[in-house]
Amino acid sequence: MRRITFVVLALALVVPTALLGGCASKYGTQRTSVHYYPACYRPIHDLRANEHNVAKGTAGGAVLGAMGGALLGFLTTGKAEGALVGGVAGAATGAVVGNLYAKKKQITDENRRMASYLEDIDGDIRNLDIASASARASLDCYDREFKQLLNDIRTRRLTRREAEDRYGEITSGREEAIALLGNAVNNGRDLDRQYEQAFVQEERSMKRSGSSRLTQVKRRKQNLTSRVNEVSRQKQQAETQTVTNQRDFTARLKEIDA
Repeated sequence: MRRITFVVLALALVVPTALLGGCASKYGTQRTSVHYYPACYRPIHDLRANEHNVAKGTAGGAVLGAMGGALLGFLTTGKAEGALVGGVAGAATGAVVGNLYAKKKQITDENRRMASYLEDIDGDIRNLDIASASARASLDCYDREFKQLLNDIRTRRLTRREAEDRYGEITSGREEAIALLGNAVNNGRDLDRQYEQAFVQEERSMKRSGSSRLTQVKRRKQNLTSRVNEVSRQKQQAETQTVTNQRDFTARLKEIDA
């Protein structure tokens, strides 16, 4: 009995570590050293923190699956080895259940499947909006701070080194925010292609009576396409602003040297 207890406890410790440690954030890793403008970086930080919380929920499902699988394996085989095998299998099942609980599982009934498409598309649009809103909030904040930086240089409140350090943080933070927009666009376009491919398969297998429902789903998908195009436009604007910032900062620095 001690051996089965040890196996279950070991799985409870190892499974969440493996799940959380093995999955890199889809929002990338922090590259900006935050010293002067923590408020500007906060939206990016919070976005990653929320993603981590979702991952923890999935890991929690895996732990429950591991414990249940370990117990079943022990009861079936009477051996701790059986508990270990059952625990690993249970962990995998638990992880899947955790994801299905969070994202909602598609089902085979045609009417409900179409409803599931609509839910998925709406969820993808929300995720896109959350990522782009976080990036935009950071960009807007950094742009305000950049204008203040130019003013502080003009009034000689900063040394050249201080100005360069602040500009470096602003630039790095903006680059991360722009990368978020780029990732959102790429992910959105990939989802767009997946939906298109799925719709082709649906049209081939769907009964004639279901075509109107699929048409409704396609129209909803156009909202996703439009949002992706808008985020792409925002990214281009931010990249253009980066070039302008570099030009203005270089010109303003000359005032310090004068």
